[in-house]
Amino acid sequence: MPQAPISFANQQATGQEVLGGAPGVAMNVVVDATGAVRRRPGIVAVPNVFSGVVDATGISGLYGTIGGALYAVGSTPQFRQIYKVGPTGAVALGLPTSDSTLAGTLRPVFAETQLLLVIAGGDKMEKIVLSLSASSRLGGDPPFASHVAANSSRLLGNLAAVSANNTFDLSVVRFSDIASGNASFAGMEEWTEGLGTAGHFSCEADPDPCLAIYENTNEVFCFGNTSLQIFDPDPTAVYAPATTRELGCAAPYSIIKLNQQFAWLDNLRRIVMSDGRSEQVLSDPIKKTLDDMTTVSGCYGFRFIQGPVDAMVWVFPTDGRTFAFQQNSGWAEWSGWSDSKNNWAPFPVTAAHLTPSTHDVMVGTNLGQVGKLSLDAQTDFGSRINARVETGYLNRSSDMRKKCNCVYLSLRRGQSFGTVGPQAYLSWRDQPGAYGSPIPIDLGKLGDTEIVVPLRSLGVYRRRQWKFEFSGAEALELVSATEDFDVCDT
Repeated sequence: MPQAPISFANQQATGQEVLGGAPGVAMNVVVDATGAVRRRPGIVAVPNVFSGVVDATGISGLYGTIGGALYAVGSTPQFRQIYKVGPTGAVALGLPTSDSTLAGTLRPVFAETQLLLVIAGGDKMEKIVLSLSASSRLGGDPPFASHVAANSSRLLGNLAAVSANNTFDLSVVRFSDIASGNASFAGMEEWTEGLGTAGHFSCEADPDPCLAIYENTNEVFCFGNTSLQIFDPDPTAVYAPATTRELGCAAPYSIIKLNQQFAWLDNLRRIVMSDGRSEQVLSDPIKKTLDDMTTVSGCYGFRFIQGPVDAMVWVFPTDGRTFAFQQNSGWAEWSGWSDSKNNWAPFPVTAAHLTPSTHDVMVGTNLGQVGKLSLDAQTDFGSRINARVETGYLNRSSDMRKKCNCVYLSLRRGQSFGTVGPQAYLSWRDQPGAYGSPIPIDLGKLGDTEIVVPLRSLGVYRRRQWKFEFSGAEALELVSATEDFDVCDT
């Protein structure tokens, strides 16, 4: 009797033909290098970090400094409160509607220097003096920027299109004077051209506005509608153009930094990865899904890295969908759950930051809480995470009828005080339409450590699509699934 694997993995290919074998939905799962499937990271409270409601309007920005301080930004437009989040609570860095709040309506972008944390949000930039945890407007007439970056002892800001105070062409990037050593940030509050070495450069390769700026230590990446232009520090011109690629940007907050490379949603609605010299398209399996979305401009991205999982995550708030990509594996969709509606809900993370001091992926939620993503967490602050994985239609290299003698599921079982009864389900369909009644799978109570669960005599088919679901509170690890079958004569 031949055997073949049933490939349950995060290889969602919803833009390709499922009848031809393209994997279906992979919801709320990640995989490790062995191919074992586990639940996506959940959200959990962090020791010494307040996990109550920081801001009732939600969290729009989050940043952990090199020194270990954690700052959160609320979601009230124009006057967004800035908080320092500590063990027992969150301390606002000033009164509402004051100059200690973040002006503007755009998503906060952060740049850290030795002395400052600077925040851009589409209006006047804000600075936090790290030694004092004091917040005030950044001085020196900086641009009303959507993005800010720190490079070569300077600050750089683009010109936010939403601001009428920006009188330059929107392709311009302005930069501050140089900071005078590590004891003073005065140069970073000098932006007037002709004073010191403050000035600007223009992204002139295409007639694009500069939608976003990021840096990778040595270079400044300027993202336009249809182009990517890179500038290097230069002893004569301060910044000089280095290279240009015809790679635009459809969502200025979708950009994820990956050491020296970046990954983002480009102007063709592709997820691409590039170091500015070459590029790789990552999103072919889900391209049709991206094309069918209503609005992608508000997409934002972040990186999750813990243990065996290194994933890039893109959240599309308008459409309420979130996609995660693991290199050498593939795509999955992440979602939340509504207990009141007993149905799927948008992924609750509204801001995320990989903190350099602890390497935790700290997150802010739509309910205004702060926590971290963790593979050890099986819920999102107590709300369940419903995991579901579907294969494409499998024909085992033949459209003759197959008799399914047995499916062997290898799972981690009996590792916790689980509930009595089934906690996972296997179902299938042999043609488009509803899935059949699911077969319950008991993961066992503590001590029930038999790994392999056999499911015998599962019918006859020509092509079959399989689905594995898990919504319990126990840790999930589906190590493998194997089918034992016979090919019939017809």
